[in-house]
Amino acid sequence: MRPPAPFLLVAGAVTAVVVGGGVVALGHDSTEPAPVKESFTTTPLSEFDATGVVVTRGPFCDAVDDRQVSAALAGEPADSSSWENGDTIDVGNGVEDVTHEFGCRYTGADGTIAQAWVFAPPVDAAGAERLIKVARKAPGCEVGSGPAFGAPTLALTCTKDGVVRASYRGLFGDAWLVCEVARPAGTDWDVVDRAGRWCVGTLQAAAGD
Repeated sequence: MRPPAPFLLVAGAVTAVVVGGGVVALGHDSTEPAPVKESFTTTPLSEFDATGVVVTRGPFCDAVDDRQVSAALAGEPADSSSWENGDTIDVGNGVEDVTHEFGCRYTGADGTIAQAWVFAPPVDAAGAERLIKVARKAPGCEVGSGPAFGAPTLALTCTKDGVVRASYRGLFGDAWLVCEVARPAGTDWDVVDRAGRWCVGTLQAAAGD
């Protein structure tokens, strides 16, 4: 009698062949779970130890994680700009001046702004105290009691025409670093917390971490 011909067994997406009483798999299950995408979370400034961090007085914006920008703006930037020492930029109210900084600014579709800059010239402790004294006197600004961001350090919340700006500024080595988030008029979210998280991201970029 002629022996039975080999036959195929199909079970789901797996194909098998009976060979000599055994089963040999020819395929694999195509229903394998997709790889899990790594999530990204920002770090509150209150949970970040900035002690001993040294910042380079040079360009740093290319090192800022794009996810930090998206988190600060709660969305993708609609516009962005950067500047370097010696560039002419708009310093506000349509006034242009030559800057002695390295910095960048990102603007969201709703008008939220996240920006940061570091002075090009070196700053010592006495110079930092003078910068703090001037910043504290800005109209519409209140000094916050937030966590340290450099030494010396200053946390400010300023309000003008409904726009609220929360910023941290401080001395890291001989580098004076400022970071800020501006909340548009008519919105209501914790601008101080978001600014702190943004500042952690920019500090890490400026320090080369």
